[in-house]
Amino acid sequence: MTAPVLAVLLAASAGVSASTAAAAGGSGRTAVPDAQAASGAGGSGRTAVPDAQAASGAISEPFLVDAAVPVTLEAVLAQFRRFDAKILTLTADFAQSLEMTDSPMRQKVQGTISYRKPDRLRIEHQKPERQTVVSDGLDIWIHRHDRRQVVQAKLSDWRAADPTLDNLLRFGRYAEMLETYAVALDTASARPALTLTPKDSDSPAFSLILSLSSTTLFPESAELTAGAARMRTEFSRIVFNPDIEAGAFAFTPPPDADVFRNFKPPRFAP
Repeated sequence: MTAPVLAVLLAASAGVSASTAAAAGGSGRTAVPDAQAASGAGGSGRTAVPDAQAASGAISEPFLVDAAVPVTLEAVLAQFRRFDAKILTLTADFAQSLEMTDSPMRQKVQGTISYRKPDRLRIEHQKPERQTVVSDGLDIWIHRHDRRQVVQAKLSDWRAADPTLDNLLRFGRYAEMLETYAVALDTASARPALTLTPKDSDSPAFSLILSLSSTTLFPESAELTAGAARMRTEFSRIVFNPDIEAGAFAFTPPPDADVFRNFKPPRFAP
């Protein structure tokens, strides 16, 4: 069973995996990013949201919850069903970090994400390396600007190979998470938090903690522990149902880029 939605953003900036680097290296070309690197990128491509609007409650108002109502699992599930039914597009900024307990690797990434239901996605890494990832519904494109390198693969192949990317495209299926995984709710902190773990003991072990907005119950941060990976992401400037130009989810390789077409991603192994 795959790791839950949003977990991919935590694994998003692992860079170039050893398995993918080997696959690319075998062809005599520069190593290409894997699905973990695919999830973050640098540049633009999202609709700008004025700071005043982002700072106000107007962009969240349709999803505000009644502060007088106790936060229970039933209430969170009901709100997640509202998200599933009513969120058609979404933009946000994110900051994420990744560390591996069995190696000295540490990485931090900042960027933006734009999403349109059901499978349009654009992610821009701003730091540390400029990188753009676009899903147009059929293909996924990964553009590493500084290296003038583009990877194209069938979206279906990448979703099958890496559950993190598959789950990133499930923004409209939040309620399914609570019905699929074992869930514990903690309301002792300033923000309610959900801890998700597999119900099936035969599934790969993981723990995903989602910290929820106190005003909308939307997941504002996530912390994933899976194998040796410890990954965390924070979302900010979340905008529900913004207008996003259709061109944001289209991609044409630059003429000076080295393009790797029909790339077959290696299967994710936690």
